[in-house]
Amino acid sequence: MNITVKTKYPVAFDSPDHIKPWGTKRDNTTNHAFIDEMHSHFKSTEDLDTFNFLDLGCSGGQLVVDFAKRGNLSVGLEGSDYSVIHGRANWPEYYNKNLFTCDVTKPYLVYNEGNQVFFNLITAWEVVEHIHPGDLGRFFLFISDNLLPGGIFLASISTKHDNVEGVELHQSVFSREEWNETKFNEVLMGLPLELHDYPFEHKVRSDASSFHIMLKRI
Repeated sequence: MNITVKTKYPVAFDSPDHIKPWGTKRDNTTNHAFIDEMHSHFKSTEDLDTFNFLDLGCSGGQLVVDFAKRGNLSVGLEGSDYSVIHGRANWPEYYNKNLFTCDVTKPYLVYNEGNQVFFNLITAWEVVEHIHPGDLGRFFLFISDNLLPGGIFLASISTKHDNVEGVELHQSVFSREEWNETKFNEVLMGLPLELHDYPFEHKVRSDASSFHIMLKRI
């Protein structure tokens, strides 16, 4: 594989988690039971032994690496270049191979051997709340643009504030009721994405203040 990412915005300079690195310099979460469940899902629904996987806000990149080791085309995008600069976690080995920096609220495209890649599965664990409310529509637009028809987006979304040394890391803090009653209608308007309850047993992040969703590309 020769994976590349095309973007004019390789770093999310305005992101609070880049300005005041916190999760981006600590997190490196994975879950092998979740990976097993995704393999079972795509084998049973689409008869796929491997598939294309994209993780947004991938931090240390362990989930991306573990999907890649199972034979999948696996890509992680991280808004901050903290882990690149500090050689953290999986970045020294996988930078510009499977792990890339990119502002995911701006246009991005993924290629392999010069051909554009579309994804069966995109995830974002404890990421959506970091996006500025004015950028949420574009965030979901670019998810839609990079998903295959029938592909799914899975996410956990925090409903609490997170202030670190005077910097509010969570910019889109809404209750689950607010998301379901108004926000999803606003940010998904006109997009070919159907909102579903999270249907799987396993999760990569399951923080106490968070809830989980699935979006399906139609």
